[in-house]
Amino acid sequence: MFDQQVELKKKRDFGDVLNATFAFIRQEYKGLGRTLLLYAGIPVLVQAILSAVYVDTSLADLLRTITNPEASQNVVAPMPGRALLFNLINVIVQIFLSGLVYCYIVLYAKKGAGNVDVKEVWHKFTSLFGAFLGYNILTGLVFVLAFIALIIPGIYVMVPLSLILIVKVAEGQDYGSSFSRCFYLVKDHWWQTFGLMLIAGIIMMLLSGVAAIPAGIVAGAQGILKTEGDMVTLPFMITALVSTVGTAIVTPLPAIVVSFQYYSLVEQKDNTSLLSKIDKINDSILND
Repeated sequence: MFDQQVELKKKRDFGDVLNATFAFIRQEYKGLGRTLLLYAGIPVLVQAILSAVYVDTSLADLLRTITNPEASQNVVAPMPGRALLFNLINVIVQIFLSGLVYCYIVLYAKKGAGNVDVKEVWHKFTSLFGAFLGYNILTGLVFVLAFIALIIPGIYVMVPLSLILIVKVAEGQDYGSSFSRCFYLVKDHWWQTFGLMLIAGIIMMLLSGVAAIPAGIVAGAQGILKTEGDMVTLPFMITALVSTVGTAIVTPLPAIVVSFQYYSLVEQKDNTSLLSKIDKINDSILND
């Protein structure tokens, strides 16, 4: 079954990284999918329910403001807190989906196809959850500062730091060391990394957009036909759930692309697989 298993630690060009990504998905969709279903399923379900309630009640609040301007202050007041909670849930779900993928791939790199234990993935993820959260916050602040300075530096910084979580999982360094490591790896490969991120992001957004179409149609119809009372309806809840789950399915794609790019850059800069082969040869000679 795994005669032609996808190799992670290999130098790859732009097209090879994409091809390896989709080959890996075809090969590991059962194991990786089971991992995400077991451990990210509940957070995604919570996100789906809250998303439906948040979007639908926000639409209802907006319509009430239009029809009753005097009530606008009471409507607008709770919106920032609601938006903050909604975005926090989204960040947590994103950490689950990307973090589990990074942990799975790093264990795959160590153990090979068919040898990744989902419980071990979960153990590794939980041990790194605090780091994932902290790294996301710190990296977000770096992005904000970079974009405040100028748009171009913001984009420049964003590309190497897209690798920071996989660097953390694979190498276990602190934030400062991981930060420097990202720039070291991406040096002379910025455009390739940027192109891979762009393609992965476009594919993810297109597929997410397709999944969101039914929810958008139902929400629009409700906005036109219903202006009072509880806006949360069963059709909208169902379509919102489908949309959120559909988005969750494609969200790991950029993380997988980033992981393959990381291992490719490591091989190009450090030649780790070659050094490993040399060590094995030396060990076998000493043992003989």
